[in-house]
Amino acid sequence: MPGVQLVAISALILLLLPIVILEWESYRVPDWLYMLLAGSGVVFSLLQFGFGTATIALLTAALCLLLISSGVAYMRRAWKLRFLSGGQIKLLAAGSAWLGPVGAILMLILAILSFILFVLILRIRKKTILRPDSEAIAAIAILVIQVHQGLTTF
Repeated sequence: MPGVQLVAISALILLLLPIVILEWESYRVPDWLYMLLAGSGVVFSLLQFGFGTATIALLTAALCLLLISSGVAYMRRAWKLRFLSGGQIKLLAAGSAWLGPVGAILMLILAILSFILFVLILRIRKKTILRPDSEAIAAIAILVIQVHQGLTTF
């Protein structure tokens, strides 16, 4: 794994930690933290692969934000289902800036499957908390895909 990739993964962990901890402590995560996460993903894409990849990272984050928020709005309106909060949508979109288009798709698949698995486990165990910690699930999905991409480029 090249040096820039190791620094990128370390920075990603340091940026994801406050988001997850603030959510665990029931504090609202400030928007600037999500913007910092997305912006640093774009900067590391620029440093590692150049301007074209940084542009793709920025467009991926914007498209991911648009698609996820549209999908959640549709599910909320049509099925009266609240799947993700605004913070979770921003986290997934900011994470996609780190991962690129293919990584963003893999992250979303991993996050959705993990979310469903945790809901099933909680229902089987008859826990009163029927909503798992989605921020942690999203952060883990982002980190796993980023590490996987780092290992495959090595």
